[in-house]
Amino acid sequence: MNFRDAYRDELKEAFFDTDEFASEHVIDGKPMKVILTKVNLQDARKARDGAKASLNPKERAINKAAMILRIREEDVDRKLTVNAVINLDGENMWINEVEHMEGMYRLLVGKYKV
Repeated sequence: MNFRDAYRDELKEAFFDTDEFASEHVIDGKPMKVILTKVNLQDARKARDGAKASLNPKERAINKAAMILRIREEDVDRKLTVNAVINLDGENMWINEVEHMEGMYRLLVGKYKV
């Protein structure tokens, strides 16, 4: 067994194990084991050092809640992109950042209140 195979086994057997780090959630109607971490973010208007380019100036969205969501690559059925919406446990969440790592995706998602 090489390192890549061992890494993939660890993702499946340890990292995404509900007895270790993962928990069961429903994403876009599909039950999945994911790793969910809540984070605190500033008002969306201040998030990028006051850069106005981060939001449309006509939007008045304030980041109400944010989470880092890690999903196994094999569980993803569609392309995940910034500004797309996913449904997490019955609530629509905006994808703010997408990072693809070996075997998984890391998403920064948030609920918005206008």
